[in-house]
Amino acid sequence: MADTKKTEEKAVATKKEVLKRGPLAKEHAGDAYRILVRPVYSEKAAQLEALGKYTFIVARNANKNTVAQAVRDLYGVKPASVRISVKEGKKVRFGRSTGVEKTEKKAVVTLKPGESITVAEAA
Repeated sequence: MADTKKTEEKAVATKKEVLKRGPLAKEHAGDAYRILVRPVYSEKAAQLEALGKYTFIVARNANKNTVAQAVRDLYGVKPASVRISVKEGKKVRFGRSTGVEKTEKKAVVTLKPGESITVAEAA
């Protein structure tokens, strides 16, 4: 019985180490995953990453303060600045039918020099 308790404690300890992302990261990020919808993967975003700027698609109700708090909760770094823009959906046609692409909100998060985060790429 004591052996199972020790193995459970080890499993919990390793799980906490996996979840830990940085010194400022909170253990339970909460709604941060709802604020930062997904990172942007493009040539321009890759060029900006070299300069310490990371691009994310964010929730429509997100503002600069909530985006900065979400980055701090998930990655454990405090952003130097956050810029937000809204990309309106384009009108598109599929044969005779017309439609509209989704409207997205995009945030560019700038970190202090020397700081970086690891954004996981989509499989």
